[in-house]
Amino acid sequence: MRSEGALPRMVLQSSERRTLAACALLALLGLGVITWQRHLPPLRAEGAPSPALAAAWNETLADARRVDVNTADVAELERLPGVGPTMARRIIAYRMVHGRFLSPGELSNVKGIGPKLIAELNGYITAE
Repeated sequence: MRSEGALPRMVLQSSERRTLAACALLALLGLGVITWQRHLPPLRAEGAPSPALAAAWNETLADARRVDVNTADVAELERLPGVGPTMARRIIAYRMVHGRFLSPGELSNVKGIGPKLIAELNGYITAE
């Protein structure tokens, strides 16, 4: 005889038991990952540079990447924004005829280079 308040016994098939076990395993794995991540040290390098030092490094790197219009070849000049193969050859031809550029602004003497292109090239070129 079954009492009124008793629940019926549940029988699971083997595939249902495997699915339930896999879900439990994934839940435990997820909890383990969450716990592990909470105990990780913060992602901050020891002895990180100050903002002023980092800015100085950035400026040094930017200077190193600038193209010197007095020594650059065609390939280097073509990497500049707004400068194609024809413009690069014009810059080199002007340099060969008139000598070194004393400042980046002197590029405006090259045919086809105006104030707009000079302003665009301002951070990318140097004349040393």
